[in-house]
Amino acid sequence: MRRSWLCLVFSAWVCVTSGVQAQDFPNKTIRIINPFPGGPTDSFARLIAGKLQAGLKQAVIVDAKAGAGGTIGVAAAAKSPPDGYTLLITSASTQIVQPVVRKSMPYDAEKDFIPIMATGGSASVVVVHPSLPVKNLREFIDYARANPEAVSYGSSGTGTALHLAGEVFASIAGVKLQHIPYKTAAQSMTDLLGGQVKAMFDSPNNSSPQIKNGKVKGLAIMGPERLSVLPDVPTTTELGMPNMRFTNWLGVYAPAGTPPDIVERMIKILRPAMNDADMKEYFERSGMPPSPLFGQDMAQASRVQRSELAEVVKRAGIALLD
Repeated sequence: MRRSWLCLVFSAWVCVTSGVQAQDFPNKTIRIINPFPGGPTDSFARLIAGKLQAGLKQAVIVDAKAGAGGTIGVAAAAKSPPDGYTLLITSASTQIVQPVVRKSMPYDAEKDFIPIMATGGSASVVVVHPSLPVKNLREFIDYARANPEAVSYGSSGTGTALHLAGEVFASIAGVKLQHIPYKTAAQSMTDLLGGQVKAMFDSPNNSSPQIKNGKVKGLAIMGPERLSVLPDVPTTTELGMPNMRFTNWLGVYAPAGTPPDIVERMIKILRPAMNDADMKEYFERSGMPPSPLFGQDMAQASRVQRSELAEVVKRAGIALLD
């Protein structure tokens, strides 16, 4: 009986202290961990930091923690105190792709985080170096079939969305490609521009400037609709390969256990901020639909996407990573 009473007292104390912490929030700098510095996630993180800083009247900084396909930064966020002072901005790579393609993970993508918001999905773009003797997607597939593993493609790390987009492409096209992992998408693009790798299955945000200036060739959008940022690049659906699809998105999370009123306060700041001109311009440039998800809607969509991707991986026969 005494044990039960002590448990009740302790539970009440936790609730009271959590409420006090939430009422005092924020009274110090807020940190946003970004596991993918130097690419599209970086610019998104800085936009979100600005919105939260303006709404919370407190400094918000972006803390880059790259490595291991983003899992180093995500694991650090998962282990951070759940007090609202540490957030995570990451992509489907770490929250959807890696939990599906890896045998073990240093965090639980669903249980270790509270979803705050996610962008709409952005289809990957098939881009190649101009030195490849191909003019379109069909010629690229034919070339890769005729030259097994001679075509190398870069990504932002093993197990990331850019990696799996290439695996999905190779499986559906029936080709063998050589995967070259980098720490960031920006590093991968640098080597694509230099010809060290011959292809990428990239985000529109990262690749569209290079496609427009003619430094790389954009062969196809891995989705059903053309992108306004790349109106001349056809879709895989148009080219007769409707199953060759891959989308990525960016999301904002808090560590599990963060007080609900702090999470809700952030959602209330970010929901209207998505209609700001700079956010609309970012979505347009990234090829992302201006339809972000918040809270539990984001959580449910993630569960569905994770299940669908697991089926794709199984059907494509993609080997799980250690």
